[in-house]
Amino acid sequence: MMVNTRRFGDIEIEPREVLHFPVGIAGFPDERAFILVRTKETGTIAWLQSARTPSLALPLVSAHAFGSSYPDVPFQPIAERAGIGSDTEDMAMMVVLSAPEGQPATVNLLAPIVVNTETRVGGQLFLEGTSFGTREFFAIPEANREAAPSPVMSAAAG
Repeated sequence: MMVNTRRFGDIEIEPREVLHFPVGIAGFPDERAFILVRTKETGTIAWLQSARTPSLALPLVSAHAFGSSYPDVPFQPIAERAGIGSDTEDMAMMVVLSAPEGQPATVNLLAPIVVNTETRVGGQLFLEGTSFGTREFFAIPEANREAAPSPVMSAAAG
């Protein structure tokens, strides 16, 4: 399967690598199929690329970058209600990164994107009762800074 992207050019993937979002994600309810594009330089930053819209690619940060303090509320019941599953061993959690030029980078810790790595079904979960918000300051650890986007597809999202 070929996915046309504006940022990375054409990327050939196996159909099983597509991530399915039955209700889309915040701001993009009609976008239901995505691929995860990782760069060779880091395991912290990836891109959630629409399989349908070449210009739609959202930078993501692995929730692992926040250590054990995130999330601060149980997300398994929310993931189960969303049809993603309840076994955290099969889930990858990522948060959307926003880094406008000349402004501090922020991440949305209120509504992470969670993907079941076995079923490839994902959703954006709104964490009820969390102390985090949609614009938390974020600094990419120096060891994980990207030099240039160079796509590497990954079958596992986390």
